[in-house]
Amino acid sequence: MRIKSDPSSGAFYIHVREGTPFEALELAPGAYVHIDEAGAVLQLEFLSQEEFLDLTADGLELPERIEDPADWGPAELPT
Repeated sequence: MRIKSDPSSGAFYIHVREGTPFEALELAPGAYVHIDEAGAVLQLEFLSQEEFLDLTADGLELPERIEDPADWGPAELPT
């Protein structure tokens, strides 16, 4: 796993595995999961630390592979 940040925008990326990104799916506002053509999770993208903290406050479990991206929906965050 690698973490890369973009100081100019505040975004950062958590690379889970190597591969060629095919699609980005919204995890929650300001947070995305990038998958390859087979649906394998490659990286997580957070537009700011606030989005990361909001989404992971209670933990975050992702599958290794997303079977059907069409069925994927953003996470429901507590208000």
